[in-house]
Amino acid sequence: MRALLLVVIFTIPAFVGCLSENVECSENCWKLDSNRLNEILLSPDALNVLSLAAEYENLSVTTTTQVSAQGDSQQGSIHWDVSKQAGTEVSSIGMSISIQGTQLDTEEVVSGNLTNIRVGSAWFQGRDARPEYVDPFVLLALQASADPGGNYPPFGFDPSIFSGFDWTITADELSTQQIATADDGTISAILELVGDPPMLVGIQMFNLGDGSSFRLDVETGDDVSINIRNDIPRIPSSITFPSNPYNLDDTTEWTMTIPVGFIMEVRPTELSVHGLKEEEGTLTTVVAIPLSDAPSNVTDDLGEWWDLDWYDSDADGLLSSGDRLTFRTNSEGTIGAGIWDLWADAWTGTVF
Repeated sequence: MRALLLVVIFTIPAFVGCLSENVECSENCWKLDSNRLNEILLSPDALNVLSLAAEYENLSVTTTTQVSAQGDSQQGSIHWDVSKQAGTEVSSIGMSISIQGTQLDTEEVVSGNLTNIRVGSAWFQGRDARPEYVDPFVLLALQASADPGGNYPPFGFDPSIFSGFDWTITADELSTQQIATADDGTISAILELVGDPPMLVGIQMFNLGDGSSFRLDVETGDDVSINIRNDIPRIPSSITFPSNPYNLDDTTEWTMTIPVGFIMEVRPTELSVHGLKEEEGTLTTVVAIPLSDAPSNVTDDLGEWWDLDWYDSDADGLLSSGDRLTFRTNSEGTIGAGIWDLWADAWTGTVF
């Protein structure tokens, strides 16, 4: 279940009617002059992403913010790329940050029970046994509301800061694209609008004083494309036992509860719990119990027992939020417990 899960109130393109109270329409009513463009920019819905997300099945919004550190020549940038294809329930959230030596470049694409995760240029495949589609724009708005101080896309950009500019506007009749440019001596702005009535789909802003800039672009319809791959390395589940077990008389116990908010549910047939014991300086598997066999008690070759219990808190048959795993043994010496992810062919908890 995807229930996270990035207030900024998301704001982007609104449609603006051809007529206002004091503007008479003509054959080329969609064409804007400076006054009508300024009316659009003053509209509360001049840029409303949540409204767009409700209206369009296919939507992509990208933003790039470039800044200069005060008193420093270093440049930094933050880039967001959020897209959805609601008809096929595919979504993508990408973020790239480069500020004062900090580099982060990630992306997550979700399609049903498959997830593609990119770190830098490397792609990995994850899975979700109980997928639930969530509109990424709604998801980010909810997360931003819950964490106002967090780092989220600047979709709340207020275009009214440009109202009153003296715009130079060019229009292409075939595509209904209009490009508006203006410069008030402090800010240089380029706006892109398309359609009839005009829809604001692009903003570029340059601060002439400090060199900072902001760009926002919107795409809808067939221009939005999200790819999902299943030919990339699989990543194991993050579920793992704590490194320090409990010592209870002659028994050692590892207990782990799946945290609230865990969204990448796992089928029990895909996990195997291993009892480990040191042999010739290396921890080696002495018993392996499929999670689907729990509760189960197994005796190893030395006659020592290993006991696995799984409490399925919501009885959904999946390892999910609120569940508890308990692994016990009377084995002595240097021992350990691990969970092998059969789907990923790797130990859990070794993501990246």
